[in-house]
Amino acid sequence: MKSLERIKKQVLRVLAKDRASFWQLINYQDAHLVDFLEAIKQLLQEGKIKYEKPYFYLADEGLPIFPYESPGCLFCSPFEQNPFWKQVLKDFIEITKDRPLPTSDFDQGFIKPEDTVKRTAFIYERGDLEGTEVFILGDDDLISLSMALTKLPKRIVVVEIDERINRFIKEKANLIGYQNIEVYNYNVIEKLPAELCKKFDIFVTDPVETQKGLKLFVNRCIQSLKGEGSVGYIGFTHREASLKKWYDFQKFILDSGFVLTDILRDFTTYPEEENQWEDFYRTYRIMREFDLSMPEVDWYKSCFVRFEAVEDPKVLDIEVPADLEELYFDDESWATPLPSYLEKNRKEG
Repeated sequence: MKSLERIKKQVLRVLAKDRASFWQLINYQDAHLVDFLEAIKQLLQEGKIKYEKPYFYLADEGLPIFPYESPGCLFCSPFEQNPFWKQVLKDFIEITKDRPLPTSDFDQGFIKPEDTVKRTAFIYERGDLEGTEVFILGDDDLISLSMALTKLPKRIVVVEIDERINRFIKEKANLIGYQNIEVYNYNVIEKLPAELCKKFDIFVTDPVETQKGLKLFVNRCIQSLKGEGSVGYIGFTHREASLKKWYDFQKFILDSGFVLTDILRDFTTYPEEENQWEDFYRTYRIMREFDLSMPEVDWYKSCFVRFEAVEDPKVLDIEVPADLEELYFDDESWATPLPSYLEKNRKEG
């Protein structure tokens, strides 16, 4: 989605709720003043808004616009004052209570249900949810279902290696009544199917955090994007990604034609109890290196990072991991579970 179109959508949804001044509208978008003014001028020329000093109004109350629904402060008190988002959260918790548990074979773990909806709400706040085509690579967090509950995206496509998760998403999407969702069985080491290239406005992924795996996940996602103005969202930690790795990744993003717009520090948490991954700890490097007890707190947290294409995205030539072991492990993978098949092979070896 082009940046001007995103700004116009953000303005229209605010005015669908109530009149607003120029200065009030600025706070509902993040563009430079020049771009913001251009968006306002275009809306006036298109006859979608009118201006009676000091307020802007919708020119046509019948425009098919979803009025702005504020999720509140996503760090301190999300959804408390808004019936729309409270209902989305309630429904999401209900439909995901029988979700598949993580398996070590795919380095899985999901964030708190509240945090999945927080991510969805942040994407909405940034103007990237309504009417967009969304690509999701890996979905143990089930953000596709959180988005589907809003009924706002035009299309959602999930590519995921775990067939249990894929079946679950299909089943629950039917229950929700959201028909615009597609699910593909997909291993990221393989090439992205041609029919999924250059088709999407945004992508969301929680990449593995090895040097090779991180770039591979994001590179596949970049291939899915339409062009300038497209947006990527990733979960990225400080637990298994050093500042050197962050530095290298940011250079990769810049070289791909993107600019970082947001880093929400420790925005999401991986709950120990709900993931039931006590058995994973046997194989964690950190547990082998130190005589540690099992954690008594939720300690594994993830930042949420947004970046936007300021030019046509470039798909860089990167080294593809030879297998899943090379995908999941490097010298910073201290809290990554050893897949059962690798553990078996090492014991036999």
